[in-house]
Amino acid sequence: MNKSSQPLIRLVDDDASVLKAQSLFLEVAGYEVKSYSSALEFLENDDFSKLGCLVLDVRMPKMSGLELQNELNRRKVFLPIIFLSAHGDIEMAVEAVHKGALNFLVKPPSLDKLLQLIKNGVEEHKQRIQEQKYATYLQSQWDLLTIAEKQVAEMLAKGLSNNMISAALDISERTVRSHKYSVYQKMEIENAAELSVFFSDYSKYRKKFL
Repeated sequence: MNKSSQPLIRLVDDDASVLKAQSLFLEVAGYEVKSYSSALEFLENDDFSKLGCLVLDVRMPKMSGLELQNELNRRKVFLPIIFLSAHGDIEMAVEAVHKGALNFLVKPPSLDKLLQLIKNGVEEHKQRIQEQKYATYLQSQWDLLTIAEKQVAEMLAKGLSNNMISAALDISERTVRSHKYSVYQKMEIENAAELSVFFSDYSKYRKKFL
């Protein structure tokens, strides 16, 4: 595996000795590793889109690990996080996992367990990247439509007939059929059933990624 195709494991910890030890261990395990001494340094310099995961210390000056998690969630950066802390407690662990963290380990972690969690995190990020691409594609399809076409599309997806749409929007059935044809052409679908599936997926992924 060449370096450009390796998953990138980000380490964020204000303890230089921890960063050095973890970095060496993960590089020997075959991962590309980038270390940051603070959450702010990570935010300023990391390429969030690169496949991998984040191993994050909880207690750090200026911005804690939990605060960094909140900021990543605000930015809709869906990088899997494994929290590490020498001072971890149940309340912090529950909060971190509730907000999407992959897991929460107490320092020093079992290296075998950390390695397995990183492997799981990389696979999860791979899936998130694919879902995010799909969400972007769905949004691009929806953006092709005019306002009038979107109104017709929403009603078609709910199973309304041309006649019902005509009455609801106070337009002729001919206009409804014209919009319907345009919707199907632009979105490259063939029927209302496919349109309904589109809306189901669009609603699901828009809330999560867009």
